[in-house]
Amino acid sequence: MKRTATEAMRNQFDSTYAMINNLIAICPNDVWLESYNDVPFWHQVYHFVFFIDFWIRDTYDGSEFKSMNFDERILPELDTKIDGALHISKVDMLEYLKVIQIKTSRVFDNLNDDLLGTPIIKGKIQYTYADVFIGQIRHIMYNIGYLNGCLRQRNLPESDWYSYNETQKLYF
Repeated sequence: MKRTATEAMRNQFDSTYAMINNLIAICPNDVWLESYNDVPFWHQVYHFVFFIDFWIRDTYDGSEFKSMNFDERILPELDTKIDGALHISKVDMLEYLKVIQIKTSRVFDNLNDDLLGTPIIKGKIQYTYADVFIGQIRHIMYNIGYLNGCLRQRNLPESDWYSYNETQKLYF
């Protein structure tokens, strides 16, 4: 089966992992715990990382999708208030990304160009594998841009743009 588009999608998607890992690695620990617009930096990261885990999975049949579990009081939605004593450490977030990437790699390994356009939910033609991957890339990049802005406000380094065909220093 042809995999040209599938591998292009994988390369673009995997490039976001480099940027997420860089973002976490360069974020100072005190900033990691600070809030911006009432949302802790770490929670903004968890928000979009959780939804990678949610949307990119082996099956969409209602079975468990979570690659890691955290305190059940930590919800991914940004409009939820999190007890100030709760947080996910940078080390745990990097581990979460690592196990999610194993899952997303497996999903990509099992796809081909024909399957990219296949609906993942019966009767929902707007939810294909391609829709999910492109939607997640957009969601990740939106959030990285926002968090880079938070870092820039403090005159801190940011997670620079990373493309799969460029050589760049990675911080993780």
